[in-house]
Amino acid sequence: MKFEKFESEDIRSMYDLMEKAFPPEERRIYENHKMLYDKGCFDVFGQKDQHGEVIALISIWKLDEIRYIEHLAIKKELRGQGIGGELLQFAFQHENAPFVLEVELPDNETAIKRIQFYEKQGMFYNEYEYLQPPLQKGHGMLPLRLMTYPQKIDEKTYQIYKNMLHERVYFYFKK
Repeated sequence: MKFEKFESEDIRSMYDLMEKAFPPEERRIYENHKMLYDKGCFDVFGQKDQHGEVIALISIWKLDEIRYIEHLAIKKELRGQGIGGELLQFAFQHENAPFVLEVELPDNETAIKRIQFYEKQGMFYNEYEYLQPPLQKGHGMLPLRLMTYPQKIDEKTYQIYKNMLHERVYFYFKK
């Protein structure tokens, strides 16, 4: 499967897919998403259909020595066909760095399946308590966990990753 790096003209189509794949508390409003993308805070890779619509994406922040996967989204009709796994493996090979992402607590079937999907791709679930700062006004802290690649992390590394995410990814919205 071939993936491409998306450009500014793809931002609306990227966001449309994210709106369908993520609840409001797990994504920014469009204007903030576009502003961060235009500033070069993160790159987005993925695939489009024959009409130019984004059907799969992974957004990656380069944070010093680690890479933070903020979103991995596949068009609903195409899920379960291996695209997400291939896109994740593409990212691991393309960046050649440790990766971190946030997942929901394993307290429902969907969250458990998502964690199992990431584990199947070589990622590790870390038990340390983690609170994601709000991405939109009016939302509270979201209890999540961090998953990492290519290995589990110790508590010291967890603190480094957590601080890096909070200071470099979420600082835009602390007002």
